[in-house]
Amino acid sequence: MLQQRLLANGTGDVGHYLDVLVTDEELAALASALTIGETYFLRQPEHFQVLTRTVLPERLARPDRPRSGADGGPLGPRVLSAGCASGEEAYSLAITLAEAGHPSARITAIDVNPGALAKARAGRYTSWSMRVVPPAVQRRWLAQDGDHFVVNPQLRDAVDFRRRNLAMPDPTFWRPGFDAIFCRNVLMYFAPTVMAEVVRRFAAALMPGGYLFLGSAETLRGLSDEFELCETDGTFYYRLSDSPARPVAAAGRRGPSGADRESFEEVLDLVRAERFGAALGVIERIEAPATPVHSPWDTEVALTRAVLLAHAGDLAGATRDAQRLLGRGGQVAADAHAVLATCRESNADERGALLHWRAAAQADPGFGIAHLHLGRLSRHTGDGVGAERAYERATGLLLTETERRVLLFGGGFNREALLSVCRTMSRGGRS
Repeated sequence: MLQQRLLANGTGDVGHYLDVLVTDEELAALASALTIGETYFLRQPEHFQVLTRTVLPERLARPDRPRSGADGGPLGPRVLSAGCASGEEAYSLAITLAEAGHPSARITAIDVNPGALAKARAGRYTSWSMRVVPPAVQRRWLAQDGDHFVVNPQLRDAVDFRRRNLAMPDPTFWRPGFDAIFCRNVLMYFAPTVMAEVVRRFAAALMPGGYLFLGSAETLRGLSDEFELCETDGTFYYRLSDSPARPVAAAGRRGPSGADRESFEEVLDLVRAERFGAALGVIERIEAPATPVHSPWDTEVALTRAVLLAHAGDLAGATRDAQRLLGRGGQVAADAHAVLATCRESNADERGALLHWRAAAQADPGFGIAHLHLGRLSRHTGDGVGAERAYERATGLLLTETERRVLLFGGGFNREALLSVCRTMSRGGRS
């Protein structure tokens, strides 16, 4: 990359290039070359659900939140999309808030890449960017123009795109004004010292008790003590901790301690690194879930522990923990059947595994990974037609599979790798 920029500036001297680099034009060119902005509308939909169902009701009810803006009108939700790339996240936030009944919501979207910002302001996207947006939502907020979709004026007016560098101080911008900040899959590209600086700026830009959403592979552990970890229905996010108000974790039961939340975040980091034995050791430090399991927190701990026991070869323990969750029904039962399927297959019982994956798909028809395993095991049993049908179904569902399920049941593969397998197999490939 450096060689390309040297050639573009007609020099082979690094010292001379450093002089050129201070200009706005070269900084913009370098930013465009270095930043990667692959994204799509409504990515990680669980974040948007938590924003509208949990975060904003708490935020808008706070007595210390300003009721009116600078113009004297009602102050609707204010959200920052930091590292907005070509605008898909920012427009997704605008759509989500409008659909949730917040017409006065405003989104500020910032990025260092001027090329990406130009695309964002144009608001013109391919069908690939729209691949998980329901058709009815598309029709309400975007107009089709040939092979492209163009955001409508109402949506465009709700988003203010600005060029800002997260790594640079800007006291006029980083001051309290936002209810929530979305900065997903951006911090990971910074050095740890820069990450900490950026997080401090986020803390300065949030209203008291504001919220921060990061990517599934990102964490504030070791970077900041200004935020506390929150969990809602298996989705993790952060809250500025200088105010006592916070969403309630589970009605009728004391929520998890801060130490338990930190330990669980460490568990997830270890699972991402495929250090399952170490993860099991950490999760044993967390207060044992209540029996029977009811709250989302207890459910998540019990399920993750069952997955780790299966990885450790304690199939009896994993089976016991998973069976405790079967009576919950829906997605919880589906996840429990996924653990039981893993245990059966570890015992070389492919038929039993197939039955449990089928039960998982029946309990939650949207469980993409369950359909993937149904395809794999159906092919092993000689049911080629059923396998291709299952793989095809999985291809569509994996686009919106939760990051948690990809982590726990994806076999160490990321979403893109799982999709690649499904697309190949749905065309008649061989496993």
